Amino acid sequence: MNRYLLNLYLGVILMNVFSLNAVESADLSLISLKNVNQAYPNIITGGQPSVEDLTKLKAMGVKTIVNLRTSGEFNGYNEASEASKLGVNYISLEISGNSGITLENAKKFDQILNKLEGKALVHCASSNRVGALFALRAALIQGKSSEEAIIEGKRAGLKSLQHKVETLINN
Repeated sequence: MNRYLLNLYLGVILMNVFSLNAVESADLSLISLKNVNQAYPNIITGGQPSVEDLTKLKAMGVKTIVNLRTSGEFNGYNEASEASKLGVNYISLEISGNSGITLENAKKFDQILNKLEGKALVHCASSNRVGALFALRAALIQGKSSEEAIIEGKRAGLKSLQHKVETLINN
């Protein structure tokens, strides 16, 4: 009898977990930013959000935006100001393309991630830099294998910077 109740309880938990994941995916489909993904339980990754995306992300519980774009790279609107209007924390870590993918920047990125509370959006233009920094962090800071780090990076948006990341990890 106890085993039956335990199995029933576990079944209910698994159903709720799968239902929650389905809701999160459906919610993310409403977001227009490029390569949007729920890379980690409390971290959404992707490209540049629109003002409408910021509002939707806030409604989804996002409390912090981490922007990896450089100051001159995007001038469609003032993202920091829009985040402030919504009551969302805004952090800028300027990563300048290929040259910004460094161990030093991965350490800064790690410090930011370790201080996050609640859900966050981490973005650049396409999420390629986001994925690169997640991969470097996984390998060089968290001690994961090169293969695990690249998988983590790809989950967060790593594409054309993969060779750069592999070079840094393997040297």
